[in-house]
Amino acid sequence: MDPDVSICIASCRRPEGLARLLASLARLEPPDGLAWEVIVVDNDPEGGAAPLLSACGLPGLRRLAEPRRNIAHARNRALDAARGRWLAFLDDDEVAEPGWLAAFAARVRAGDCDGLFGPVLPQLERDVTPWLRAEAFYARARHPTGTRLGRAELSTSNAFVRRSLLERRRFDPALGLRGGSDTELFGRLLELGARFLWCDEARVHEWVPPARHRLGWLAQRAFRGGFVHTLLEQRRRGRTAAALRGWPRSLAGLALCALGLPLAALGGRAALARLWLRGCTQAGHLWALLGRDYQEYGAA
Repeated sequence: MDPDVSICIASCRRPEGLARLLASLARLEPPDGLAWEVIVVDNDPEGGAAPLLSACGLPGLRRLAEPRRNIAHARNRALDAARGRWLAFLDDDEVAEPGWLAAFAARVRAGDCDGLFGPVLPQLERDVTPWLRAEAFYARARHPTGTRLGRAELSTSNAFVRRSLLERRRFDPALGLRGGSDTELFGRLLELGARFLWCDEARVHEWVPPARHRLGWLAQRAFRGGFVHTLLEQRRRGRTAAALRGWPRSLAGLALCALGLPLAALGGRAALARLWLRGCTQAGHLWALLGRDYQEYGAA
């Protein structure tokens, strides 16, 4: 009999994170009668996760390989194999709270949504840069349970989606090395009338490794966020329409950042950093508007 839920994980060269995630899934407390499976797609061409997955004794674990380095291909491999009526997505640098799956299952019983998204709470592995406080620089937006969501808040970091929505739709590999393939796909579903809601009780924790607890990494992520946002706008609206909206906004945004530097300096380095990151986001917008490419995930 097919399971109720397929938990889909795309992983690439994060054995410690994947082991931590699988251990958290072993501690789940799902409601009675809920059948679930776990699909892990190893996106490392060298199959680096194979020893860990072979030794893992998690019930219902299915191990798949996708040697093409592209997260969209890995997610699509999971979709092709999934059998559950609902698809849950997690990243391999996260851990799920014991009540995570039960919270999603309880909310979908209300029958008023096609998908749910939950909070991703940052957790530092080590405090490398103390003034970069996790709650100020790594926390994501949260909402009351039941809040209807727009495209900007949709990703596979913590998602629970009706599988029937995805039977003939897939993540776009053209975005697989750039980022945003999840936002783009869920955005298409929104345009087709899908109803996506927030479930604040379905919590996961994202581990921030020492290499990411630095302003340089945050700047790179901000730049990529601006780039991907504009890239998706170009795909939706066309390059000309996106340019007419994007150029004035981005140039004005950069100007405001520059003008705000003296005032931000009075607030200390954290205030300066927040302004700098906003400028990096605007620079990412402009990079895409110029027709340049950026592949954050392109390096081996």
